Amino acid sequence: MESEGAGIIAVYARKSKFTGKGESVDNQIKSCMEYIKNHLTDGTEETKIQAGIYKDEGISGKDIVSRPGMVRLISDVEKGKIKMVVCYRLDRVSRSVKDFSALLTKLACYGTGFISVNEAFDTRTPMGRAMMYIASVFAQLERETITERITDNMYALAKTGRWLGGRTPLGFGSTIIEETGSGGRKKSRYCLKEKEEESVIVKFLYYKYLELGSLAKLETYLMNNNYHTRDGKMYGRYTLKAILSNPVYCVADKTAYKYLKENGYGIYAEQGMFDGKRGLIAYNKNNCKTGGHRVNNAEDWIIAAGEHNGIIGAETWIKVQERIKRNSGRSYRYPKTINALLSGIVRCGRCGSYMRPKGGRRAAGGEKRYYYQCECKEKSRGNLCQVPNIPGNVLDRMVTTEISGLKEKMVKDYNYLHGIIKKLESHTDRKPVKNIIQYQIKECSSQIETLLDALGKSKSETTTELILKRIGEITDIKSRLEKQSNREEGNGTGSADSFPYEMYASLLIGFGQDIWGLIKPDRQKDILKMVIKEITWDGKDAIIYLKCSQ
Repeated sequence: MESEGAGIIAVYARKSKFTGKGESVDNQIKSCMEYIKNHLTDGTEETKIQAGIYKDEGISGKDIVSRPGMVRLISDVEKGKIKMVVCYRLDRVSRSVKDFSALLTKLACYGTGFISVNEAFDTRTPMGRAMMYIASVFAQLERETITERITDNMYALAKTGRWLGGRTPLGFGSTIIEETGSGGRKKSRYCLKEKEEESVIVKFLYYKYLELGSLAKLETYLMNNNYHTRDGKMYGRYTLKAILSNPVYCVADKTAYKYLKENGYGIYAEQGMFDGKRGLIAYNKNNCKTGGHRVNNAEDWIIAAGEHNGIIGAETWIKVQERIKRNSGRSYRYPKTINALLSGIVRCGRCGSYMRPKGGRRAAGGEKRYYYQCECKEKSRGNLCQVPNIPGNVLDRMVTTEISGLKEKMVKDYNYLHGIIKKLESHTDRKPVKNIIQYQIKECSSQIETLLDALGKSKSETTTELILKRIGEITDIKSRLEKQSNREEGNGTGSADSFPYEMYASLLIGFGQDIWGLIKPDRQKDILKMVIKEITWDGKDAIIYLKCSQ
């Protein structure tokens, strides 16, 4: 997601998910540039460079405000920099009639035109404006129709209470039921079936949670008493909360029905089906757009009476839900005011767990102190690991100082990278060298953007010169990488022997301390993760393992 300048004509491109096929962002930009060349300019090099490119890759078109490329485009329109916006297709800009209409109104206020290449719509003509609105209406209608169809299918499935497949909840397996329908056709469906050896654990978790009173205490108890999940892992708080809040375990009776109704759950079953035997089943519980990692609001759930038997009494299940609600305001939250650069990189050298940042007091100079603490030590209350904490401010500074001078060493140490590329070459369905070079080209653009941001904060002439020099170095690397990419395109898969190791190492390292302090913390973290595989702390020594050394 980036903008590469702004001029009289702007090109906007968007793709929801990055792939190398179909209407990629690059293909959209190419089509728009061809249109500009053939219809909006005289085709000379001087006029073609008027086009500024704004793109959003891997971002949904549902709304406008969440797209960085679009936000920058609108900002430049408001500054009077842009007189024409060109896109490949209408739905690349917006699928909402309301958002699209608001955008066109804003463009008109600033005297900026809009052209959609694929549909040949041009707001400079009355017919073009009218057809654009009509096409936008149909785009939104199509989106809403698909959403409605999916919802209708969920309601139809809820009538049956069937299990739709996938990983079954702890305490259940799945069994297939075959039936003979009209015309002798055989149909099959799946339903949940209790697994006694696991349902005992589920019942234990519910009652133990009510006894201990919090997820943190339950997690500690399970860890210290060597309880493990199906996969042999320790129970974490998020896993425990998912089990304890899942309606699948609750017995569907009148008490459960009343509670669900009063608390805004979406119920799609007759009250008579809450017979005191069945269990509940929830559809649309997880947010599919996030890969199921987030849970939808209760009113968006579709609760039905399942074909399986419940294993937790309604009163017990309700007590657990109420306790979870009361505790929700007291749960641990990551200290957002801390810029812990090595979070997700530092591991405990004794037990292998990640070390997480924890807030501390402020130093005399006002700096917010923090430290890294072993996750296993914290959760087990020191029973399973006793590694000392390490001051985060000190470790972060030591690590950034240590790697700032590694550029020359990394340039000379090609063995590790060479081995990786050789392994990738054994996969005939990939083009490893070309793919990695393309990634580096994108990283160049990202680092140039980072340096430009740091340039705006620089107050030292010396630092400014260093930043400009670094921008020049990366621009040169990008140009050489693009030429390398073109050569690999002609050579097929490429080879590890032709891989530009020196450019790769130069790209990874090269920010001096003066520049480093001007870079945003989030970007500092990204750069460190490119270089460092992991850091281990055993209570005495911190060892840095680099990604590009053995």
